[in-house]
Amino acid sequence: MNKTIDIKNLKVAKRYATAFAQCSINEIDRTVSDLKLIDEAIFQNDELKTFFLHPVVSLKDKKDTIESAFKNKISEKSFNFVETLLDENRFSIFRTILDVFIKESEKIKNLQRVDVISAVDIDEEEKYKLRLKLIEKLNKDVLLNYQLDNEILGGLIVKVEDKVIDLSLKAKFEELKKL
Repeated sequence: MNKTIDIKNLKVAKRYATAFAQCSINEIDRTVSDLKLIDEAIFQNDELKTFFLHPVVSLKDKKDTIESAFKNKISEKSFNFVETLLDENRFSIFRTILDVFIKESEKIKNLQRVDVISAVDIDEEEKYKLRLKLIEKLNKDVLLNYQLDNEILGGLIVKVEDKVIDLSLKAKFEELKKL
């Protein structure tokens, strides 16, 4: 996902993304794929990104380019959404809309992202057990993202949205120092 969210336009992006997610509820995976395709093609190419974000380039030229590049590659609903963003001069916040849209799609699919940080690799059996435990606790399917950090010494840190469960040895040592 995009690491540079446009905080200034987040409220507007949420409105677009939430409305589009609700309209796309029956084809949410296809729509996510469509939007990611656009992101990869345009926003990861400096020349195309400049073309679409430059105020001097006409709306007609932008729409013609979108049509020739994506008309038969994405769903009609996704194509119309992109044209709407161009019409409303909101294409510059596309990546923020995409980020919010992905989060909305995960809510629709009852999916929760969870970051797991450990000092050493976790074997497949332990990953499986952890996943089952999180599914039970969260009452959602989970998408686990594993990271290694030898600074935590041992144990785990589990992050679910804005909640952090720190079961690391480093945290336990810090607690002992306070005594």
